[in-house]
Amino acid sequence: MQALVLAGARGTSSLVEETGVKNKSIIPIHGKPMIGYVLEALNTVKCIEKIIVVGPLEEMEKVKTLTNVSFSIVSEKGEIMENLLEGFRHIPSTAGPVLIATSDIPLITRESLEHFIENSLILGADFCYPIIKKEVCEKRYKEVVRTYGRLKEGSFTGGNIFLMNPEIVDQVAERAISFLALRKKPHRMALKLGLFFIIKFLLKKVTIADAEKRASKIFGVKGKAVISPYAEIGFDVDKISDLQIAEDYLK
Repeated sequence: MQALVLAGARGTSSLVEETGVKNKSIIPIHGKPMIGYVLEALNTVKCIEKIIVVGPLEEMEKVKTLTNVSFSIVSEKGEIMENLLEGFRHIPSTAGPVLIATSDIPLITRESLEHFIENSLILGADFCYPIIKKEVCEKRYKEVVRTYGRLKEGSFTGGNIFLMNPEIVDQVAERAISFLALRKKPHRMALKLGLFFIIKFLLKKVTIADAEKRASKIFGVKGKAVISPYAEIGFDVDKISDLQIAEDYLK
């Protein structure tokens, strides 16, 4: 299996400005770039044979000198979907499932990665996405404020890793870009999701299976959710308070 790490730096954010770096992934945590923790965790997963990082060449070359992990670098192209597509251009469509990870999840562990991969492969889907129960997140990281979606089975937050069949990348990317373009036009997004689905969601009657079916229909592929017992999959560093929490847990 190959792993694709997204570390693009286009645009800016308050976190990047406050830490004074050019790229979020290289924000130092105890002297090590944040992406270094992600790469080290991926490197411990036995089924991962190759790691590819999509990001700014100069910064990623520096990361290479600061870690003991071997990885290939692909120059970033722009927004996250563009970088995803660029990364997959370096992966054969016959390569089998590819693990995708963001570069801002420094608390990720081998156990959490292996649990997700093993449970995803059992499902035989084109696209697998981890979800974590609110109780699991709050028990592990009481200080963290996260956004949760309410389903019939409970409240969940999404993870920051995915498992994808490379054969469906172009199809999913095209539809994802189209779907994300509607995020500031809620009435049009509502039409895309379907009025019945939205009403059911508002009434808190949407099940995980319902959400899987709706997503699969929208993107034209078989998508499945994997409930993860590991809160670190849902923890990403987006603001200074997140960075401070990461620093505390990585002491």
